[in-house]
Amino acid sequence: MDEKTFKKARSRVLRLLTYRARSAKEVTDYLKRKGYEVNVAEAVLKEMKEYGYIEDYKFASDFISYRKMNGQGVKKVRFELQMKGVRKQVIDELISEMFDSEEDLLRIRDLLAKRMPCGDQIDQRWVNRQIGYLKRKGFQDELILKALKDYDLSE
Repeated sequence: MDEKTFKKARSRVLRLLTYRARSAKEVTDYLKRKGYEVNVAEAVLKEMKEYGYIEDYKFASDFISYRKMNGQGVKKVRFELQMKGVRKQVIDELISEMFDSEEDLLRIRDLLAKRMPCGDQIDQRWVNRQIGYLKRKGFQDELILKALKDYDLSE
């Protein structure tokens, strides 16, 4: 590995990190897509970790906070973090800390209240559409059904 290649790869990673935080896997995949060899990618990643620019635990914590704020559920957040290469232990620890089923249930109720049709036009088709919507948001099936029972919408 020559110094010029290393500096160019480092410069690309620093520019990438200006947009948003990245996981270690995302940075490695980025460098591979740009045509850098594995040893260059590992050296740049090591340096970025030493400076604290890449830290999977902090990345996952911030990611969960942001996704939670935008109304996404546990299942979707877990899947996205796995796709970004965050270790399962880190994901499990942070999800158990940051997600609460009662809080999720309240968020589901809020989403349902916002999507409630005007008048008494609630039918099974509407219920099925809300179930699909909430599942795509990543909420757990049992919480969705519980919220729908509370609203007395499911039959």
